[in-house]
Amino acid sequence: MNKIFTLLIISFAVITIKGQDNNLFNRKDYAQDVELLEGLVCKKLDSLRHNKKREKLVEDAALKTSAKNHLLWVNRTGKIVHFEDVKETKTPIKRARKAGYKEKLIGENLADTFYNKEQKTEKGVIYMNQSLEDIASDLVNNIWRHSKGHYKNIIGKEFKDHGVAIVVDTKLQKVYAMQVLGGVVKRKKH
Repeated sequence: MNKIFTLLIISFAVITIKGQDNNLFNRKDYAQDVELLEGLVCKKLDSLRHNKKREKLVEDAALKTSAKNHLLWVNRTGKIVHFEDVKETKTPIKRARKAGYKEKLIGENLADTFYNKEQKTEKGVIYMNQSLEDIASDLVNNIWRHSKGHYKNIIGKEFKDHGVAIVVDTKLQKVYAMQVLGGVVKRKKH
């Protein structure tokens, strides 16, 4: 009887460990997972703006393209920076223009995190992103929300449009996220 009970516990443990993988970003569901994660990130960004009584940002295809293209460059080069080493796409504004965005004001939020790997907060608390919801919360609420510059962009009154993109390095189990924001530069009255 004890052997059967032990065997059942071991079987359950193996199933649980396999289930924790959640099959995030596997080849079959990769595009769907990325799309769902982008949507979750947008909802969390909307919530932060709502809490500050800001208008919801309008999703803009050109800004999303700008974000996606820069993340592909980030993933390819391993450089988590806002400025590329390619002249035509060096700055956030050049990338937004190339993607077709016409307004003058551009902001960028860039972050990365891991999934199914232990990580530590600045306070030393160990955690693991095991679902799309976990990843979205980590990116928006743990990383961008607690960074003065990123948060300022998120709740900025001057921004009206945005595009959110996600790129995943499945070998490293790393998620790159970018929000490109856009708006009209208001001239000061003299």
